Amino acid sequence: MSIPRRKNLGIILSIAFALLAILIYLVNSDSDSGFSSDATETVKADNNTVDENDPQSDDISSLTMNSHIAHIDNRMDSHINNHYVGSSTCRSCHEDQFVMWQGSHHDESMQIATPDTVKGNFNNTTYKSENFQGTFTQSEGRFFVETLTNNTTINSTFTDNTVTDNTSTSNNVTKKYSIEYTFGTEPLQQYLVKFPDGKLQALPIAWDTINNQWFDLQEGQGVQVDEWIHWTKGGLNWNSMCADCHSTNLDKNFDPETGHYETTWSEIDVSCESCHGPGKQHVELFQNNTLSENIENLFIDMQTGTPPKVLVDKCARCHSRRQALTKTFRHDSNNFLDHYRPEVLSEGLYHPDGQILDEVFVYGSFIQSKMYHANVSCIQCHEPHSASLKIEGNALCGQCHNPAQYDSPNHHHHSNTVSSSKVSANTINTNAGEHATGTQCVDCHMPGKIYMGNDFRRDHSFRVPRPDLSMVSNSPNACNQCHTDQNAEWAAKQIEAWFGPTRPAHFSETLIQARSNTAASLQTLINLLQDEAQPAITRATAAQVLTSEMQNPQIQSLMQAALLSDQALIRTAAAQTYYDLPAANKLSLLQPLLNDPVRSVRIATYRSLIDVPKRQISTNYRNAFNKAEKEYDEFLRANMEFPGTQLEIAINAQKTGRLRDSEQAYIKALTIDGRFNAARFNLANLHYQTGKLEQAEAVFRTILEQEPNAPLVHFSLGLLLAEVGNYESAKVSLSKAGELGNSRAWYNLAVIHHQQGEIKEAEKAYFSALQLDSLNPEFYNGIIALYLQQKRLADAKQLISNAIQQHPDISFLKELEWSLNNMQ
Repeated sequence: MSIPRRKNLGIILSIAFALLAILIYLVNSDSDSGFSSDATETVKADNNTVDENDPQSDDISSLTMNSHIAHIDNRMDSHINNHYVGSSTCRSCHEDQFVMWQGSHHDESMQIATPDTVKGNFNNTTYKSENFQGTFTQSEGRFFVETLTNNTTINSTFTDNTVTDNTSTSNNVTKKYSIEYTFGTEPLQQYLVKFPDGKLQALPIAWDTINNQWFDLQEGQGVQVDEWIHWTKGGLNWNSMCADCHSTNLDKNFDPETGHYETTWSEIDVSCESCHGPGKQHVELFQNNTLSENIENLFIDMQTGTPPKVLVDKCARCHSRRQALTKTFRHDSNNFLDHYRPEVLSEGLYHPDGQILDEVFVYGSFIQSKMYHANVSCIQCHEPHSASLKIEGNALCGQCHNPAQYDSPNHHHHSNTVSSSKVSANTINTNAGEHATGTQCVDCHMPGKIYMGNDFRRDHSFRVPRPDLSMVSNSPNACNQCHTDQNAEWAAKQIEAWFGPTRPAHFSETLIQARSNTAASLQTLINLLQDEAQPAITRATAAQVLTSEMQNPQIQSLMQAALLSDQALIRTAAAQTYYDLPAANKLSLLQPLLNDPVRSVRIATYRSLIDVPKRQISTNYRNAFNKAEKEYDEFLRANMEFPGTQLEIAINAQKTGRLRDSEQAYIKALTIDGRFNAARFNLANLHYQTGKLEQAEAVFRTILEQEPNAPLVHFSLGLLLAEVGNYESAKVSLSKAGELGNSRAWYNLAVIHHQQGEIKEAEKAYFSALQLDSLNPEFYNGIIALYLQQKRLADAKQLISNAIQQHPDISFLKELEWSLNNMQ
């Protein structure tokens, strides 16, 4: 399970300006220099992955709640049906594999809370942090936690399945919950309690099995009770966030109308049939004595001999950052993208060079690697049933890489006796045994990061250390993760001394450049997207970044070719880039993809055609369009408890002119997550654009109460205030936005000063805008108009002369110079 973090609007919007993408909020980059209602911008999003969203709670009596949960438990216990036969049945023929699986992380992914499974200290122990205070106790083989919550921050009418519910003071409420299940096993173990409406919630406190202590999974976040990441909300809801990958044959059975779950499973943990699929027909082959060496269909998934890339896709179902496309998973396709839509290398999830940043669960890094493209799969390194490494230490890599060449100081340049006193504890290889840090292959080629408070996980892109790239992107590098007393420049010089002055070309250089300046990196992004030798996920990332340039005919032509890629991930990303284009620019190109063999491509295609009237769809594609529409609706319904889904519904409604539906969906998103300011920002803009200026101002100010340093919100509020004639307040808002890095805010502030005859202030604001965006023609036009109005032709000429010295190849500057030189 991933513990979500708060995503503030400032971060969301900075991400969105660069990336129009799966699961990341998007911002329309078209800005207006005036103060009309169309000068505001709209946050856009596809559905968010596991980091964004939450179901609501409905009130229900304790008696009804207990009955409801009992009903669910009975269904869980009886759900080993005529398709799923259970691990004990598999054991009868596969004893060795069963024994390896027993006690593994998969086996212990979820268990009923008993004295044998609970690892935490429940001996009347109290733990207190900024987010949570709880006392952990046990009695007669059962385990409990009593929480203390400030009464002013909770809904007093909320009823949950607590053992007791007592108000200890006028300001504090205590609740005692029964621990129903353990969740995970090591290096941390979490605990699940029951809430109303079939919900299971994970406590924000976990047990550290390494240091034998409780710890806060959200330490330092200052989580508020109305946030989706609060432990009583969707961010720590097991049904939607965790269950699909921690139990077998999972159906979360969420009812969006009532907000209830009736989640079912066939086995509580990750059992044989989680990976191999329902075993009924396979067992019948044996029972009917029809097994033979020549049999072609064993009716089982992930068999011996499964192609490596297919096997990786099978594991990716749970070992990736992705969005479910269907209500329940079925073992009916070898294409991962038929069931899920994985994240590409988006900002906030990956470092600029593609290294892991947020919790992305291996797949997205591994498919970047040369190993993946050389047909190495998970099982070359990991025993699939025990999930442990097949070999410890460098011998694991020595299966393929000559130890004489690579397991040597001539390659790794580290002594086996080197001191590790200055090495960060976060990066020490726990499998290195007596070897000194720096001599293990994984130390340099698989650096990692701690997630969930104490869980160290390695990057699986298997890249060479590039401290030279760290110097320009602030991405980490393996050298400085160990040598924390040195900087990237020092590390880069060491690499150069060992391996020479040049580094092999790598896609990360393009990604880094694109992250900082999309316009300046257009050609390298084009080259990356067209280069079939590069990993599909990096090419799909290039397509995503290029979305902001889709008004460029060259980029449209490039995307037209990408729609025909043999990689479904690239076709998906390319189809998404057409969302904001008019029908005339996309209809004929996208219609054929409605028949694409991969579901994620069909869904992305339908979404980009959502504003095209059905009558314009060719009769040859009408049935395919209707099918894709149903798949898209199923995708939305499968994720209705997430605020990102409600945001997508709202944006689609707004795009198709259903403004009342759009408003309701934005409000629904905010009901789910009171801090989901991407939806709140869009709602404010909707009010603004429909003339509800008072409501818009109030919503903008609510955002700023929560996120006082959101530049685009200050900018939008400043435009609104100027439109209603409140220029003094507008100046304050625009100035704040400018100070936070919004160049257009400085420009609009300059326009106000200019119109009011405040010449010095206007000139200063124009220059502030140019300092942030030195190649914006509009900014030059503004300050030149100011100079000419003041009869300062010489100043105007000097300004352009200086600009041409810095940018000698910019045509509009030369045109301005010619015009000024021809003035009398």
